[in-house]
This record gives sequence, C-alpha cells and structure tokens, in this order.
Amino acid sequence: MAGGTLPLKSQLSDHHRRVISVRLRLLEDSCSRLLDLFRPVESALTSRPALSQEKQEHAQRLVLELRSRISQMKTELGLERSYQDPRRQAAALVAAMTVSVEELDPRYLKGYGPVPESLALYLDTRINTLLQTLNRIGNTLGKTVSVVRPEG
Repeated sequence: MAGGTLPLKSQLSDHHRRVISVRLRLLEDSCSRLLDLFRPVESALTSRPALSQEKQEHAQRLVLELRSRISQMKTELGLERSYQDPRRQAAALVAAMTVSVEELDPRYLKGYGPVPESLALYLDTRINTLLQTLNRIGNTLGKTVSVVRPEG
C-alpha cells in the first residue's frame, strides 16, 4: 500500500457497498439485454432483424470489455456476488404477465372508447384461457400465483 492508504474495499461503508453493487448488477444485466438485441426475433407480435455480423462482433467485444471492467471493480471493492432465486424471479414475472392480461378486460378498455359486445365476449374467453395458462406456469414453478378474475 503506497503512502500507507487503506485498500478501497475497507473504505466503503455498507451503504456505499450496497449502492455500488446494485448499480453494477444493473449494468451487468443491461449488458445481457444489449447482447440479446443483436439477435433477430420473429414472434407473433414482434419482428426485429439482427445487426450485421461485423457490428455484432465489434459490439460483443466491447460488451465483454465492459463486463471485464465490472468484474475488476467487484474484486477491487470486495463486492459480494448476489444470489438470485430463479423460481422467485419467474413467479414475479408471471405475476407481472398476469397484470398485463388482466388489463385486457373489456371493463378497463372502455376508457379508450366503447367496446363492441362481440369484442368483449371474445376477450373474456381469451383472457380466461391466458390466465389459466399463467396459473399452470406458476404451478409448474412451484410458486402459487393467484390468478383470479374479479367478478362484476
């Protein structure tokens, strides 16, 4: 230690350590999402072309460099690795998906204009099947996600 200074990790308060750790985890998660954007997507409601191979490779090298710098900071600052329970995260995602489906309820769509009766009947049927499937996903994950449509 030059000049008798303490290592950085011993100078961090618990609050600073927590904030820095969370911010770096968010940055790390964003790196993963950024890499996902390089891949093409063709789904029922989304179409996204891939980046050119040259741009993909260059961006991937830079993202790897960024991840390396994050890892270096983790070591230098003595940050702990976070444990994430995938079942808990999946249950939270299923709950968020449930909210998206519930917002398709014709009662909530009335704020955007009158809902024709045929559309309301169609949505009621489809919403129920979507919610039943989400319930099955939740049950498969071993986490109970209560998916019940309110009456009225």
